[in-house]
Amino acid sequence: MSDSLAFLFCLLAPPVAVCAGGLIVRLWRPGPRVQAAVQHFTAGLVLGAVAIELAPEFVKSPHAVEVVIGFAIGAVMMLVVARLTHGADDTQSGSSLSLFAAVAVDLFVDGLLVGTSFAVGAKQGVLVAIALAGCGFFLAITTATSFQSRGASQGKTAIVTATLMLITIAGVYLAHLFSAELVGGLRSGTLAFATAALLYLVAEELMTEAHEAADDRPATPALFFTGFLLVYLLQRLLG
Repeated sequence: MSDSLAFLFCLLAPPVAVCAGGLIVRLWRPGPRVQAAVQHFTAGLVLGAVAIELAPEFVKSPHAVEVVIGFAIGAVMMLVVARLTHGADDTQSGSSLSLFAAVAVDLFVDGLLVGTSFAVGAKQGVLVAIALAGCGFFLAITTATSFQSRGASQGKTAIVTATLMLITIAGVYLAHLFSAELVGGLRSGTLAFATAALLYLVAEELMTEAHEAADDRPATPALFFTGFLLVYLLQRLLG
């Protein structure tokens, strides 16, 4: 895959997944078990991208200071985002508008991570885009379901989904625009930054919410390992 095609994939895959999540709710509202299954699978994809592509790159780097700084910035940024949007994603007690704000911030950050990963390498960008497309799909389902449950029309829900798509694209393009010349310590620090942010996404968002769903079936946690293995196979396929 050429770099131009890889970037086009990175630019379009997450927003297309957001669109799919918004559209599927118009036909079917997934229950807690299905959402838990999607979250487990997505968490496996994200952790696979971190463990197979991102972490090995900066672990071998001689730029230890930049790695520590980048990792710390990524962790602090995600903690701040979580603090600012705390409680906004509770569809029972929070408003749909506050949920939309929280999801918009989350998807913009996801877009930044995809763009940053692509700036480090086309293969890294593609794998992270695939992983975060799953995250965008789930977030779109959650947001559209919340708006519909509060009586929003299909037109309004479609506008919300389209806005989330544009926000995701903006994050990818903005990161790519300002990260096109990553070299040396800056490259290592950027990889560490993306790793910290993605680890937070897995540990504190996807898996936490997935375990809140009452589902003891072994097939659901097995999807976590399936997602991880899929990233390995894609990595081998992309060479």
